[in-house]
Amino acid sequence: MVKLFSRWIAVMLVSFMAASAIALPSNPQKNVDYQMLKVPQPTHSGDKVEVIEFFGYFCPHCYAFDTALTNWARKHKKNVVFKRVAVKFSESMTLHQKMFYTLSAMDELTNELHHKIFDAVQVQRLPLRTDEQIFDFVEKNGVDRKKFTEMYNSFYVQMLGSKAVEMQTAYEIEGVPMIAIDGKYLTSPAIVSSGNDMDLSEEEMHTQTLKVMDVLVNKVLKEKSSARKSNTSQKK
Repeated sequence: MVKLFSRWIAVMLVSFMAASAIALPSNPQKNVDYQMLKVPQPTHSGDKVEVIEFFGYFCPHCYAFDTALTNWARKHKKNVVFKRVAVKFSESMTLHQKMFYTLSAMDELTNELHHKIFDAVQVQRLPLRTDEQIFDFVEKNGVDRKKFTEMYNSFYVQMLGSKAVEMQTAYEIEGVPMIAIDGKYLTSPAIVSSGNDMDLSEEEMHTQTLKVMDVLVNKVLKEKSSARKSNTSQKK
């Protein structure tokens, strides 16, 4: 009886450890916690790691992830260059994309205003479906309406939107939020949850995803460090 009980305890401990390993992905697995791009994309972040969030203001999951992701980026700013790319899966998303790139081009898009736009669309249900509605919104949030309108209708913003669509294609983005790390790794709350076959709350999915991102960023930093050392020794 004692042996049977001991064996049961051992099985339970192993099961618990296995569950913990899944719930705390300190060793993320390819095609489980993250995916690899078929064609790696160039980055321009120097010794830092480029991290891109592909998102859309239309997306409630992007809104839910926004605060945690912003805090993560702020915490890692020493080693990470964090960027956002507004996706466009259909023409109905054009105006929100133009608003994002106009504010970005004007250097007006703070994290606070970014979240306010999410809040307006996802919680307050403000339409923001016409140019005038967008002009009214940004003006109420302290942005010069005339300057915004000029930039909004500029060729430069049109070019930024086209570039975003090109990146969306190059990075094989089919859903958001999606996180790209160093031009080769893709992860997201949906990937982590479905890859591990876990039924998690949205907050738990965010926590696991950020842990996967931590590991991948550290992996890239080590690779960059090794490459620098190798280049230094070759010059000698």
